This record gives sequence, structure tokens and C-alpha cells, in this order.
Amino acid sequence: MIKLTSSWATTKVREFDGSGVHRIGTPGDIASGEWLLGEASVKAMAVSKMPVVLDRSIIDEAYLECAQRRIEALPLFDAPATPAHGIAGLFCREGGDGQIGYAEFAPNAASIKGQPLEKMRMATRHSALVVATLSNSGALAPINAQHFSAPFGPPVLQVAGMHCEFLQQQAANKASIKVYSAIRKERTASFNVEASTRAFASEQPLVITTPRTGWWESTAERAGGMLAWLAGVEMAGKLQDENRLQRQILAYATCGHELGHIGLDELIRQRADLLTKARYWLHLGANLGTASNLQMMIRAENRDDGHLMRDLLIAEGYPAEFVAVEPMAKVSGEGHDLVKLGAKVLSMAGSNHYFHDASDRWPGNINTAGIASISRAVARWVEQQAS
Repeated sequence: MIKLTSSWATTKVREFDGSGVHRIGTPGDIASGEWLLGEASVKAMAVSKMPVVLDRSIIDEAYLECAQRRIEALPLFDAPATPAHGIAGLFCREGGDGQIGYAEFAPNAASIKGQPLEKMRMATRHSALVVATLSNSGALAPINAQHFSAPFGPPVLQVAGMHCEFLQQQAANKASIKVYSAIRKERTASFNVEASTRAFASEQPLVITTPRTGWWESTAERAGGMLAWLAGVEMAGKLQDENRLQRQILAYATCGHELGHIGLDELIRQRADLLTKARYWLHLGANLGTASNLQMMIRAENRDDGHLMRDLLIAEGYPAEFVAVEPMAKVSGEGHDLVKLGAKVLSMAGSNHYFHDASDRWPGNINTAGIASISRAVARWVEQQAS
């Protein structure tokens, strides 16, 4: 079995980071998926692709013009484009008296459905909205499109947080503004990576899942979960080789996290039986091993199981003061979807000061010692649960 060391994590994170922007349907998505497929294929597991077809959004142009200033924008991917001539009118704070409303949100504003941004979009009377995304760097930090398959509401243009002061002043002054977006659709495909051991007729399988795509390289956001996923796959192969495996292990790295978890949707469409059949779904969420914020959150249906994972993390060297066991009600991302569908979930997620920011890259925001600790803890958890 490979040694899950900081040196191993360094090598693998650099490889992932080097495969390019990992947005679904892009060359970097395919390259990183093939990389992960190759990494999993040497672990004595049956490894394959689960195709995921989508109509990818291609942004030809998107911007706002106000006070003789043009600001480049990114449309929300689950909102419609503007008409061909754009939308013009008075600018105001959202809810005010103007055609185009303004609001500010953090990039995790749509980590699950039903959050304030979604409610605002459903209730707004404005013809269009401008949303500044708030990040530590002031750069554009895109918000996930939870309703990608069913867009709703008025057009919404996202802009970098560095423009907040200017936009706040223009909204307060009820300035004239024009917003424009041109979006076309392109039929394309991505894939989930799946790995499995042999089946056991009478035993509940163990499922390990992690998202693998994001808005940019998303290195700290995604790499830690993928490496911990690989560690779980490695342990599964070892248990099978040594005839110590007592239940089937199924591992899925899903695409389309940023577009409403469409990879998970396809997985559930094909394997809905696993929702209640599986002994546990181990959800390896975002930001497992960031340098900018070491905080780690564990959520489990059975709180004792959460404390067991916490103990494993600490035993493998993760700093105890940064590991918290939280109520399952706080679970987000794909883990939240699985809980709502009736699955028994243990979820791990971290924190990231550069969440959804293009600067979330190797090496500046990566804690390879933390990733190695998390990976070892996941491998030990799999061994305990499946042998």
C-alpha cells in the first residue's frame, strides 16, 4: 500500500492543479477525470466511467455599464440571459425602486437550495440583478448554480467584489445602468469516476463519494477530498487482496458540483437503491486540507460516529483544536442532497479563505500535511467499517 505522506500529497496535488481549470465540460475537467481514473485503476478495484451529458453554458459576453464605466461580469448559470439588446434602467439596492437591483453575497450563497439568494431571486420585482461576490482577494468568486437544470427568475450578473464600493454608491444614487449577457448552449459530456470491490449478497455496501469539478483549478477546494477518496479506494483494494473485506465498497467521484450536483443526480438515477441500502455514505466535501483555514467540520447521523472520525483525524496528526463535530442539520453540498434523499451520511468538510476564487491554487493555499492526515484517517475508517 502506498504511504499516505505529505510528500505523496504534494505530488498528487501538483498533478491535479496542473491539469487546468476544472469546470465541467472543459478540457481541464476531462484531463483531471482521466488522471483520477488512472490513479484509481492501480488499486486492484474495478474502475470505470459513468457518463454525464449536459448542455454546457458558453458565455459569449456579459457586462454592466454605469457612470461611463464597463465592468465584466459572469451570469449566474441557473438564470436566463438578458434580451438581445440588454436591460437598462435605474440602479438601486435590491428591493428598492429601480429596474435593476444590487446585492452582495459570499461565494457559498448557493451551497444548498433554499438559501437567501435563491429566495431573493424568487421574490424580486426587478428586471435584472447585479450580485457582487465577496472574497478575500476581491476577485470574482462564482456562485454555484443549484437550479442549472431548471433556470428561474430574472437575469443575474455576478461581478468581482472589488467593485462593491463603486456599485454601492451608484445604487444609492439611483444611477442609470445597463446589463447585458449573451449565453449559448453546447451539448457536451463529462463523467463520474467509479470504483468498486466485489459484491457481497447479504451485506450493506459502503459508499465513498467526493465532488471532483469546480469553477477554476479549485485546488484546495477539491484536491483534498479527491486524495482522501483515493486513500479509501487504496484501502478497499488492499482489504480485497488480503481477503479481509466483509462488505462491498463503492467509490464515486462526481462531476458538476458547481452546476447543481448533476453528477450526483446521475449517480442516484442509476443507483437509487444505494440511498437506503448502503451502511454509510462517506461524503468527502470541500476544502479538506487548505492552508488558509484549518477548520474541519464533521457531521454524522450518529454523533458517536462523528466523534470516531474526529478521533481518527487527531490520531493521524490533524490538529485537535481545528476539528469540530457539528449537527447534521449543517451539512452542505452533495452530503445535504444525500441526507434529504434518506441516505445515512458521514460528511467531512473544511474551510477556505479563497473559496471559489481563481487564486485557490498550488502551492499557496495547500496544506499537504493536513491532506495526508485526512487521507490516513479515511483509510483507517474504511478499514474499520469494511473488514
